[in-house]
Amino acid sequence: MSPRILLTAGTLLFAAVVYALMLKGWRARQRRQSDLPAPPVATGVARSLISATPGLFVGTTCATDWLDRIAVHRLSDRSTASLRVAEDGVHLDRPDLPTIFLPLASITAVSIEQSLAGKVISGGMLVVTWRLGARTLASAFRATDHSAHARLRDAITALLPVEAM
Repeated sequence: MSPRILLTAGTLLFAAVVYALMLKGWRARQRRQSDLPAPPVATGVARSLISATPGLFVGTTCATDWLDRIAVHRLSDRSTASLRVAEDGVHLDRPDLPTIFLPLASITAVSIEQSLAGKVISGGMLVVTWRLGARTLASAFRATDHSAHARLRDAITALLPVEAM
């Protein structure tokens, strides 16, 4: 056998082992987070206060550790999305993925941040901190028009009870 074939086979084997280890780590994270309940589902159709704003859903992490992605319930699946602020809360509609609904009662804070889950983005992203079960999570959304972040933050903050601010 030529050294080139052996080198190629070795590289492919190394890549397969690394991928298998990454998959094993992700599944272990899912097992550790299996106690996290499924996110709530919106009931009915609430009146929109801010219509769908297109952008990118960056993901969800534990609020206390922004590198700890939430691996269950597809809460960290990065995708195109549209964020809608309604009277009942925040709706993140993701094509081909479940909609994420953040009821107003579960939202504890809203801010514009530069980083989440190892992603540092100039221009920032909207980060909504919310409770799911016993955990506090942070979900990030980056609007296509970055100037929309402040408008979205202000609209959500105006809906929150005074003690949440």
